[in-house]
Amino acid sequence: MIDRRRLMGSGLAAAAVATLPKAAFGHVITPPYKLFDTHAHFYTNDVDKYPFKATRSRYGPEVMVAKAMRYPNTPKEVFAFWDECGIAKGCGVQYNSTYQNDNSYLLDVAAQYPERIIPIVITDPISADGPALLRKFTAQNRIAGVRWTSTPDKAGEFVFLADAAAASWEAANALGLVVVLMPIGGSAPHAMARVAEFAVKYPNTRIVLDHIGFPQPDKLPQTQGLSPEHIALAKIPNVYYKYTTLLIEQYLGQKVDLRKFLERMVATFGADKMVWGSDTGNSPGTMFKWVQYALDSASGLSMPQQKALFFDTANRIFVPGGRPA
Repeated sequence: MIDRRRLMGSGLAAAAVATLPKAAFGHVITPPYKLFDTHAHFYTNDVDKYPFKATRSRYGPEVMVAKAMRYPNTPKEVFAFWDECGIAKGCGVQYNSTYQNDNSYLLDVAAQYPERIIPIVITDPISADGPALLRKFTAQNRIAGVRWTSTPDKAGEFVFLADAAAASWEAANALGLVVVLMPIGGSAPHAMARVAEFAVKYPNTRIVLDHIGFPQPDKLPQTQGLSPEHIALAKIPNVYYKYTTLLIEQYLGQKVDLRKFLERMVATFGADKMVWGSDTGNSPGTMFKWVQYALDSASGLSMPQQKALFFDTANRIFVPGGRPA
């Protein structure tokens, strides 16, 4: 496989297509619109200024530190990838696997490149200082949102959907922030039902479900993996859905028809409720390849739907500095 860092800025993008299955597509896809990447991770090997805090990584701290030291994902690398693929700008999503809740590096690079990087921080949703941090980051660092992830506890509850997180939710709602949620594992239908409750309770937030809330098309093929609770979210105006490389990678392994999957998601939720994210810095392999898969999977959509998915929706909802009520 061609390493993505050999491709970025090298003029070898077309060569990457040779690494793709011929059944996928036979030419480089260059859409007549710019892209907005809602899921880019930034990290540096400048450990003196930005020490790693990788103890919670599911890969193990040694793996994450070695990866970041050898292959940093700074604006230099990310912008080369973005420029090659026609990505105008995007969200810098705090990378828990290297820095946990220390948002220093993300906020510094976003301040350096405000025209291209819109910061999405990570905070502890039940921490006493969580609301104050959100207010500080919004005022001083012009964040557009916050990302909360967790696995379920023994009762099947996610910490960011617990009553203990109410103060952080209230702050996000008052500031008009995007709240990006990633419920990992556990009961997806139960989590989607709770998301619906929180969306109604906090209508000035825009809730974005990372990886569309992990539909399971292998288990629910009739609905391309959507549970009834998942589908019910379509009626709620402030819930959005992020289509990502992580999903594409997983579904290719399961031999899911990506075009049918994406068309079902758009038919259910609407392209004006969907955004796209590359997951650069986390997903393995050639990023150019993953962008091509994403574009190809959208080839059956109308041009306005494609533009909404890949740019317009994200550009509308990820507002630096929030959107106060």
